[in-house]
Amino acid sequence: MTKSFNHPLCVITFMIIFFFSLMPPQAIGQVIGFDLESRYKADVPVTMEADKLTYDQKGGIISLEGEVKILYHNASLRADKVLFYEQTKDVVAEGGVVLTEGDDILRCDRLELNIDTQKGVVYQGRLFLKKKNFHVTGSKAEKLGEMEYRVYDATLTSCDAKIPDWKFSAKRLDVEIEGYAEGVWTGFHVKNIPVLYFPWGIFPVKLERQSGFLFPEFSSSSKWGPEITIPFYWVIAPNQDATFYLERIGDKRGRGFKQGVEYRYAWSRHAQGQIKGFYIWDEQYDKSFWWKQREDKSRWSIFADHDQTFPGRYYFKANVNWVSDKEYPVDFDKDLPEESLIDARSRNQLESTVMLGKDWEWGALGTEFSYFRDLEPDPNDSTVDHNRATMQRLPEATFFLYQNRFLSTPLFYEMEAQGTYFWREELPTNPALILPGQILRGGRMDLYPRLALPLKPLDIVRFEPWVGYRETIYFPDDPLGIYDEVNSREIFDVGASLATTISKVFPLHAGKIRGFKHIIEPELVYTYIPNVGQSNNPAFYQSDRVDFYKNDLMSYNDRISRFNGFTWILTNYVIGKEVNDDGTVTYPEYLFLKLYQGYDFSPHLSSEERMSNLVGEARITPFTWLSGTMDLEYNPHHRRLDVFNAGVSFSDRRGDHLNAEYRFSERYGVEEVNTELGIRIIDPLDFYFAYRHNLLDKVRIETVYGLDYRHQCWEIALRLHDINRSPDRRRDDEIKVMVYVTLTGIGKFRVK
Repeated sequence: MTKSFNHPLCVITFMIIFFFSLMPPQAIGQVIGFDLESRYKADVPVTMEADKLTYDQKGGIISLEGEVKILYHNASLRADKVLFYEQTKDVVAEGGVVLTEGDDILRCDRLELNIDTQKGVVYQGRLFLKKKNFHVTGSKAEKLGEMEYRVYDATLTSCDAKIPDWKFSAKRLDVEIEGYAEGVWTGFHVKNIPVLYFPWGIFPVKLERQSGFLFPEFSSSSKWGPEITIPFYWVIAPNQDATFYLERIGDKRGRGFKQGVEYRYAWSRHAQGQIKGFYIWDEQYDKSFWWKQREDKSRWSIFADHDQTFPGRYYFKANVNWVSDKEYPVDFDKDLPEESLIDARSRNQLESTVMLGKDWEWGALGTEFSYFRDLEPDPNDSTVDHNRATMQRLPEATFFLYQNRFLSTPLFYEMEAQGTYFWREELPTNPALILPGQILRGGRMDLYPRLALPLKPLDIVRFEPWVGYRETIYFPDDPLGIYDEVNSREIFDVGASLATTISKVFPLHAGKIRGFKHIIEPELVYTYIPNVGQSNNPAFYQSDRVDFYKNDLMSYNDRISRFNGFTWILTNYVIGKEVNDDGTVTYPEYLFLKLYQGYDFSPHLSSEERMSNLVGEARITPFTWLSGTMDLEYNPHHRRLDVFNAGVSFSDRRGDHLNAEYRFSERYGVEEVNTELGIRIIDPLDFYFAYRHNLLDKVRIETVYGLDYRHQCWEIALRLHDINRSPDRRRDDEIKVMVYVTLTGIGKFRVK
């Protein structure tokens, strides 16, 4: 949720509150009007010290002079002289006045306050707020009423230097808390040189979030021209807010005006999410690519993420990613959520899902609607197999019975039932163009119960045989008449798993490490599935690989081949024991490594086909500054890697960091390298470099160069994005220059 309190001029006005709220009232009377009982305890003693204390009984004046020191709770007041007038309830402190509370310090020449009216004045005040390193000054600050203030010659900076590198200023500010602040000659200075001035300004001043315009974003494109985005923030309720965007993309060469809105909500602890959408009448949409010639220039997108749980362990989740056209993720990639953008780039698709269900101790019921939006760029491209239209699951319902004891026997039962309605975009009506087993749409019901007998013949060995039966019923919607209206498949399977766990502790005393534990879990799984004819059944969905070792009840496969073999699984863990400085003990995972592979003894297979893919998964974090991940699938039949993804991340205390990632998928046609490097050249200066390369098409995707300079109270970052033209011509060459300026304690401003 955005906090408008971060607005620099709002912070300037808020300094007045601190001028008064820091006063320890019991020491010199109830100085300022805020709820003292909620902040200070009435029974906390007040300590007063002074070289001289006099009391004028006739005039009713208490005078403390010479090294006056008043202590109350965690606050202290020091001054050369403090006077208290009993009749008028006025308090005056003067001469090197220093008011301290915690790490915050107020210095002033003179302090005048009235206990009854709760009004007062601070002269030549200088306030230091430790949390954000703010230095606030004012020649005169007045409390005019319970919620009204006025401050003259106000300045704000987070720079420690006597002449700050930057500061905000206001000649005069009239402030009404939970109302507005009116400023006269508000401005921004660099080294005491004014660079921006407004003769008059009005700003909302509220302790909570507030509605208003946010800092605009400016950019420039060599292709479209100048661009500007103006955001407006709206506080709907304490648990809801929204941001509206108005963006002008380019001049007369550009795309036009683009509107957007992002709504965020937390209706309760169990219901939260966000929805955002964008719309543009794209003046250039039909000119970018030759296949996009059309009159409809209306382009839009909707992205939603919702997560909600209900009493009784019901739940509802939704993740919607929908765009008006296939080029939208390319032209407006910044609109997409990060995970959706990765799918759009690597798999040429966007997935939307809606799930609802209920959990019990003994089982679960879930329903899911999944829709995959195909983003293949050119419908006229002859290299694209348009018969392979994406099969949607609208909906898919699954019911689980968790493993539980069957009556009073040593047997355990479990079951999964699933019903799915498959839907596919229309395919060619010519049967000769339809792939084998492929139909338009239809339903499938699958029931798979299983009995198991968990045994532990030895203390270190776990043995579990099982038997299962699968009944699958198909209801194809087949206008070509290739399949019967209703048909079925019956398959049984038997198998057994043999597993154990071996571990050893290795004592070690190195820094905070007190040792580590190595755990090895080998497992051998035997599975037998007989040969069952399935050619007369439709093939809604068929996966590339079935992992029988996982004991997945549902394989989501309409062509389950005969299998008579073993799958070996080897899992390794290395867990450390660390004692932190505060005495707490943690058990970080240094290493996770899992390998598995199957072998089928079926005689109809060749020797190469009998071996399934070798699958590996790994995570390694040997040190806090080094980590890596890896997953792969090696195909022994074709002697190649079908999948290989690896990444390494390095960072040190000096500020250097390196992230490198390699991604490869034979199925999705992806092979690319992504790197990111940051080097601290000297203490305030960093070099930044990022590189993305498409190895499959042998083309560079993007290169980013940058410099980051840090000062005590500001930072500046320069980024040069060199974007190469994509092989599919969906993106042209482009150079982007971005400058980020951060004022410490204030925020970040961006110019592109």
